[in-house]
Amino acid sequence: MPSSEHKPVVLGSVQVKPVFSRRLIGSVVVFGISMALLVAIATTLGLWTGRQEAISGAEAVTRNLARSLTESVERSINSVDVTLASIAELASEHGMAGPRPDLRAAVVQRLTFIPYVRQILVVRVDGAVLFDSAGQADGRTLDVAGLLAEHARLPRPLVIGVPIDGRFIGGSGRASGLKSIPVSRAIRATDGSVLGLVVGALNPEFFVASFQGIEAESGAHTHLWRFDGLLLAGAGGVNDPHQAIGWDNPLFSRHLKDSEMGTFTGPGGDGITWINSYRTTLSWPLVVSVGISLDVALQSWRRSVETIAWPVATVTLIVLGLTAAMAIVLRNRGRDEARLRLSDMVLSNVSNGVTIADAGTKDLPLIYVNPAFERITGYSAQTALGRNARFLHEFDPAQEGLDDIRAALAEGEAASVVLRNQRADGTFFWNQLSLSPVRCADGAVTHWVGVQRDITQQEEARSALAKAYDDVAHYSEDLERFSFVLAHHLQEPARQMRLQAQVLLQRIEDFPESGAQQPAELIINAAKRLVEMLRDVQAYLAIERQPVTGGTASSESALAAAVNRFVDVEAVGSVEVVRGMLPRVGIPQKYLDDLFEILIENAVRFRHVERPLRLAVGAQSHVDGWLFRVEDNGIGIDSSYHERVFVALERLHSGTSYGGTGIGLAIARKIVEAAGGRIWVESDGISGTTFCFTLPMPPSGVV
Repeated sequence: MPSSEHKPVVLGSVQVKPVFSRRLIGSVVVFGISMALLVAIATTLGLWTGRQEAISGAEAVTRNLARSLTESVERSINSVDVTLASIAELASEHGMAGPRPDLRAAVVQRLTFIPYVRQILVVRVDGAVLFDSAGQADGRTLDVAGLLAEHARLPRPLVIGVPIDGRFIGGSGRASGLKSIPVSRAIRATDGSVLGLVVGALNPEFFVASFQGIEAESGAHTHLWRFDGLLLAGAGGVNDPHQAIGWDNPLFSRHLKDSEMGTFTGPGGDGITWINSYRTTLSWPLVVSVGISLDVALQSWRRSVETIAWPVATVTLIVLGLTAAMAIVLRNRGRDEARLRLSDMVLSNVSNGVTIADAGTKDLPLIYVNPAFERITGYSAQTALGRNARFLHEFDPAQEGLDDIRAALAEGEAASVVLRNQRADGTFFWNQLSLSPVRCADGAVTHWVGVQRDITQQEEARSALAKAYDDVAHYSEDLERFSFVLAHHLQEPARQMRLQAQVLLQRIEDFPESGAQQPAELIINAAKRLVEMLRDVQAYLAIERQPVTGGTASSESALAAAVNRFVDVEAVGSVEVVRGMLPRVGIPQKYLDDLFEILIENAVRFRHVERPLRLAVGAQSHVDGWLFRVEDNGIGIDSSYHERVFVALERLHSGTSYGGTGIGLAIARKIVEAAGGRIWVESDGISGTTFCFTLPMPPSGVV
């Protein structure tokens, strides 16, 4: 039977052992007056240690809160960034120069998942508001020069602006006591130029409410800053006392210049000494700071000093009284410190499953589980306490994440893994486990805190999505193979149709009064177009079946072959061909020949009847290899069709006006993209067309 003096004391839901035993207190009484001076010295050292531990505990609280809040802010801002990016893409597809885009359904759907965004605007670069989710867009304009300047200056696509008064951006009135944080993302054309902005009104009260809850629970003051020292949200709301501190705060004037995250103690620009922890977000110029005033952090310690000071002062007069008082103080203080060390990590993670294991006992038995753990696993606290947490996954001891856990336990380091666990009823679930060590003053690990989150739905959704992707890939491969074979085998019936129609036409030439010549000619022409279309479809599908990289080709030879084949002076008239630099490129010659033939044939087919055909072909060095430009002075392509021309079978003109199958430019794009480049069109729709495309340079050493 263990001695009663070591029996654990129950404090709330956590069992702890007093740091100082009754035997030690008895020894203090026995030594009495002879140890008075030693007790005084020990008490002084203990108080100093307690002060340092109180400060260290406050630092740990601020660090943990800063880390968890930074992750939360990053997730929130990332959701806003993804939403604005998707809306910018929709607005770009609709076009910024035309009528106002109808984005309400798409925006309402996205705002459902980010309720902390009050309003979304789509604004052209001239300030015209094309869309307003708050329904105030009619005829309004906004001054977006400042935001455009920020987008030009900053490398990040999402710009977080200065908080403004009012619930909405650009509204007719201002709501007293309300602010909005404007966040914007540029809508860019294919050439990278800015066409407009998507602007969102972020509700700072979303952060303020969270910060106020943290302040009420832990006493920590929390703030969200821009990197330039501007306060975006604080626990004090619109009247936060840090509103105008800015660069006077040592966080920005000194500490942030030295490190992107850290903890420091000092004046905070408001005359109060703070224990501050701060972290910067990885993707945005934001800083989260969490501070506990030194006075608040030392309240418990000062109470201990006040409690101990009188017995220490009395020790020289009444040794027994001092001994009794010291025994009480040691017992209470040891118990309180044990409870504080066990509770620090739990305070910021109570919404998830939390376990505490005793590192000082063999096999790391659980000494605490919270109600969320019981709800997630189905095991009651009585069943789980005293056991090693491996009972949750002992059915599969070879899981990959368990090696990381074993390494973390051996090295005394934190770890985060995903494990497949088993509930008490035998069902399985996916658990995201974060394991953190708790250390005492000398750095030794005393406990391990585990924070668990049930991510079964996410894992099942991910597995289902992966399977769906595999099914689509197999289906696409089978469909492509079938289409290729079908296009090949249909060419022979089409040729037979044309041949038999020609034979029929020859037989009825002697009977013009029958009127059968015209249908026969239509059959011949239709069969010819069908053969050409099937041939082009087969060529389009063949690109996926054969490599487009790995060779070298001469663009000069490809241009010459294309001009010789399609530029017939007798049929076309005079043609001027201007040749620029025509380098060798890193693709097989056949594909380069096909690419130039498609573009040159296109230029000849869509030439302008009132001016001689002029072709200009050349290339220049580019970050992606070689940038080619094939320019003509033909009829041009309207800007609304610049993307559609590359869609297979998408014709902008009738087959009677201009020949072709409508597949050529789709083949061209497939060749370029298969080689790792990109192709686009530039045209004002009147004076001609320029096709631009990039191709890789040949391998090093190949001439």
